[in-house]
Amino acid sequence: MQQVEQAWQSGDFASARDGLKYLAEQEGTALANYRYGRILLEGRGGPRDIPGAMHWLAKAADQNQVEAMTLLARIHLSGESFSEDTSGDQALELSPKRAGELLSRAAALGGSDAQFLLGQLYYSGAGVEPDKNAAFNWFLAAAEQDHVEAQYILSQAFHAGMGTEADPKAAVTWLRKAAENGHLPAQFRLALRLEQGDGTEQATDEAVQWYRRAAENGLPVAQRELGTHYLRGEIVEQNTAEGLRWLHSAAEAGDSGAMANLGYAYAAGMSVEKDTATAIKWYAQASQHGLGRAMIALAGFYEAGEGVEQNTDTAIALYMQALETNDGDNAAIQLGRLAAAGTLDGKMAPHRAVPWAQFAAANGDVEAEAWLEQQASEGVRPAMTAVALLYLNDTERVEDGIKMLEKAANEGDAQAQLLLGKRYMTGDSVMLDYVTAHKWFNISATFGVDEAAKLRETVGELMTPEQLAEAQRATRNWFATQEPQPPKADQTVQNPVPEPRSE
Repeated sequence: MQQVEQAWQSGDFASARDGLKYLAEQEGTALANYRYGRILLEGRGGPRDIPGAMHWLAKAADQNQVEAMTLLARIHLSGESFSEDTSGDQALELSPKRAGELLSRAAALGGSDAQFLLGQLYYSGAGVEPDKNAAFNWFLAAAEQDHVEAQYILSQAFHAGMGTEADPKAAVTWLRKAAENGHLPAQFRLALRLEQGDGTEQATDEAVQWYRRAAENGLPVAQRELGTHYLRGEIVEQNTAEGLRWLHSAAEAGDSGAMANLGYAYAAGMSVEKDTATAIKWYAQASQHGLGRAMIALAGFYEAGEGVEQNTDTAIALYMQALETNDGDNAAIQLGRLAAAGTLDGKMAPHRAVPWAQFAAANGDVEAEAWLEQQASEGVRPAMTAVALLYLNDTERVEDGIKMLEKAANEGDAQAQLLLGKRYMTGDSVMLDYVTAHKWFNISATFGVDEAAKLRETVGELMTPEQLAEAQRATRNWFATQEPQPPKADQTVQNPVPEPRSE
């Protein structure tokens, strides 16, 4: 084995491979079997041989060689990743269940990598029955052996209460251990906790040290955070050059948040001279990377014609693109504002803009609410439902809200029918009435609303046969007298976020 080690250290992997083959075949020790299986797996000193690697690793595993069990388990968990390295007549039989068995043995023998991997299996349910408590216990076992990734996962488990009770202090304790062991995301998260005083005493000076440590080790999000702090002069003395240095470093690494923060800095003149052209450049780059808040900011420039040729259509397109991001609510507010101003007239049907105006109105835009009321008065059914919901959320206008909901339901809006059925089912702001609830659920279900069909069954179980017959008559009568048109397609929106953010 000494000659093999010397060959390995000198980079003579062919000799090391020959030596390990001889030792495995002639002596068959657990270590020789493991090392030979590993060199075949890695393809050092010769072609990669996955079936051969599995054969020798299995021999070592049978001898309770912990590293062999763990490596063989990784192969079994690899799915199709090794398929390209084997011919058709050497098809691999990979089994997550076999991986679980191997890891259970290796973990029980104290292998920290096996304990960590077994924790992941119990968390995901791959090859074993999912068990959050078992996952936590194995992560803890690995973490106590200084397994860095396990320490980081354990901190998240304590923070979120996964497999254990939430314990912010324990979360920070393990986060610090992982950070001190060089785990970059842990260093960044520890900095955030120290800055915010989350689970620990607030310590901004130490937070800056951890931001800097993670940033200097190449973590873009830490570079972004550190740079933004320097530009703003928050928790550190303001230093424009330092701020720009770190933000540019993060942006060049592809961090869209850093690009957007640079855009905001130049747009607002935050510690730098205001430069609209440079701001637009950075917002455009962040938009291309899919960042919603950058799309919204860039849309604002196109809408106003500031720094670019005014183009409302481009602005609308950017706002709509941002709807599909985490900043969707903020985009919806902007589109709702445009709808209220009449900017969307002729560009799309009014019912399409209703959810945006509804969201803007719910966030205090009185012009958006007025626009919805106007659309409702003109017979746009989704607008009637939207106005009804706005009124129902105002204790002084609940009665008007019920009337508007009734009107929208009778006009054929399936969503209003569903909502009205729920009100009658629970007696919320109306008299409890299962018959009327069943009628509205039945009508809404006819228009394809799955939730209404399920609730119709639920309320039906609470009714007598006579009540069910009465509800059916009421449904038939509604269809006979109302002659509704098919309801308009329901529109939905997503979630807001303000100016430059860290995450």
